Amino acid sequence: MLKYLEKVTEDLLMTAVLICLFWSLCRLAFGRKGDRFILAGMILGVVASGVMAWLKNTTKLIATNQWNFYIFLSTIAATLLFSFFSVIFGRRHRQLTYYGSDTDAGIGTGGWLVGVTGAVLTFLLLFYELPDLLSYPFIFETAGKGVLSAEYFTRLAGYLLALLLIWIYVCLIYKCALKLDSTRVVLWVMNLALLANAVRCFGLAVSKWTAHSRWLKWLPDYNSRQYPWAFPIAKFTSNNTLFFILLIVGLSLIIPAILFFRNLKIRSAYSNVAQHRKLKAECRHNRRIAVAAVFFLALCVLNLTVVHGLNNQKVELSPPENYEIRGEGENAEIYISTDQVNDGNLHRFEYVTDNKVEVRWIIVKKPGGGSFGVGLDACDVCGTAGYYQRGDQVVCKRCDVVMNINTIGFKGGCNPIPLAFRIDGGYIIFKMSDIIASEKEFK
Repeated sequence: MLKYLEKVTEDLLMTAVLICLFWSLCRLAFGRKGDRFILAGMILGVVASGVMAWLKNTTKLIATNQWNFYIFLSTIAATLLFSFFSVIFGRRHRQLTYYGSDTDAGIGTGGWLVGVTGAVLTFLLLFYELPDLLSYPFIFETAGKGVLSAEYFTRLAGYLLALLLIWIYVCLIYKCALKLDSTRVVLWVMNLALLANAVRCFGLAVSKWTAHSRWLKWLPDYNSRQYPWAFPIAKFTSNNTLFFILLIVGLSLIIPAILFFRNLKIRSAYSNVAQHRKLKAECRHNRRIAVAAVFFLALCVLNLTVVHGLNNQKVELSPPENYEIRGEGENAEIYISTDQVNDGNLHRFEYVTDNKVEVRWIIVKKPGGGSFGVGLDACDVCGTAGYYQRGDQVVCKRCDVVMNINTIGFKGGCNPIPLAFRIDGGYIIFKMSDIIASEKEFK
């Protein structure tokens, strides 16, 4: 649950805030007529993202790195055009809209230029982030248990909770912008946020170039001596996603902050006590909306920081236990007493081959019987990350899937890779040849 609570917030929060700012700008500048721009960009973005998600997960036609590189360049170009048009045509503010025409009379040429470039930006933002986001419910790790398992619904709950928190936050920002009723403030906040995103896109595009991607042969070959600035920019951008997210959502907080301070006292004239009470209640309502926006943003930031820390806390695997080797070479056998492993806990064992490869395997007694779950401390899905015990559960260290102990020893999903054994005379016995043959899984 926590993994997708963090991941969805990281993927979507910044994009949702940028789109929300554009929607607020359209409504303030153009009234309901402005909705056509944001809706056009969102519909095209969602449809194109759905097609992209399907192609990425069912075919080999899509090279994600190539697509993303050109999305980054297009986003930078659309951002510069939007900022240019919005500033040039955003001079008159009072009786006319920011874009040179009365809202009731029409949008005007300047308004159309701003609206169309904003719609293109909306499309590009969604087209970059949504394909993976739409794919998550179809690739949840459930150890092969399917969509009707507790593991699936736990992950789905984290996914949906993140979407809900982001939705509430952007709705509150939208409401704050309309209550503030200042196209100028929303415009400049949006331009600053878009420029921050454009810097991020530039750094991500540079990172593709510095990786010497074959499909970028139309660009000059990257050389660290000739372009010493490129790698530091690429490194900073790639390693500081959280910085850009916090910068952009922090800029969006300017709107509720101004709304809050503007409503600390009544600024409008009133002629009687009833009007005074009404204005006082309106100020109180506006302050509450602003505080609610800050609160829900704080929850989203907690997902990106505290939940991130919980998801990435280091889990130490239990140390390997002792066993007895009988025989010589590959004909030898490993003997482990059943009394040593019959307590229902996870027991880990290790053998270092002549090639210095550490082969690990686990044994756990299955509930409700005398059988044992035995397998390598690795799986076909998550590799050699290993398994650990959490309470009375066996958990994959990498994907956090809880194992069904009764299925340990069977192929499939995130289950430990089966390892042959036999039980004889109170011992679990492994052939050394089988252990050595398993070193390929740990290389």
